[in-house]
Amino acid sequence: MIVSHTYRFIFIKTHKTAGSSMEMALGPLCGEGGIVTPMESNAGTGIPRNFHPDTFFGRAYASSRMLRKFIARDSGLVNPWFFEHMPASRVRELVGDEVWNSYHKFCFERNPWDKVVSYYNWKKFGQGRKLPDFKTWVMQKTHRLPMDAKLYFDGESCMMDEVLEYDGFLGRFKDLCEKLEIPYDGNMPREKTNITEEKVHYPDYYDEETKAKVAFEFRREIALMGYRFGAGAD
Repeated sequence: MIVSHTYRFIFIKTHKTAGSSMEMALGPLCGEGGIVTPMESNAGTGIPRNFHPDTFFGRAYASSRMLRKFIARDSGLVNPWFFEHMPASRVRELVGDEVWNSYHKFCFERNPWDKVVSYYNWKKFGQGRKLPDFKTWVMQKTHRLPMDAKLYFDGESCMMDEVLEYDGFLGRFKDLCEKLEIPYDGNMPREKTNITEEKVHYPDYYDEETKAKVAFEFRREIALMGYRFGAGAD
């Protein structure tokens, strides 16, 4: 998640949409007053900043996984606290109406059937998780699925000024930077990529039951973006 006061934008980070690569590209450009949240791969780079309160407890919380395990990130003890996949509703509360209403708010989104397969493979191969077969995993509790509408919707209303399609990401990101007058040099770091050795044909993972489950859970994203099962699989 990024709030750039220099370029007046708010970026809400969704799952499996090159968000980590984008943070690494945009983070250094956002100025000292910007808010850039931490993630595993940018620790120690100087990119994350201003995401925790500048108090003794805020600094301790930022450096201690144990504290973050037992104290919620929206607790009054550490408020304000900005984190990686942060809901837009919480960002709005912390930055205030003046910033929220005047900055360009955007995120990227991806065909949910494709996203779920990518997320499954990232968990299984990228993180080394011992996961069940794909169908069993999909049909388990929904919190396991990367449902991102909860990050950028308020009920049935999208909170973003712009939801950009992940397919064709580099071109869309370049156009976005031109619109916001961000001096992007065309270099996009590759974060959390190359999890599988070959391109995945995601429809092969599904049967009618899992296809319907994803359609139901991701219905807001599908309605907003017009996604169809099988699109972009070739």
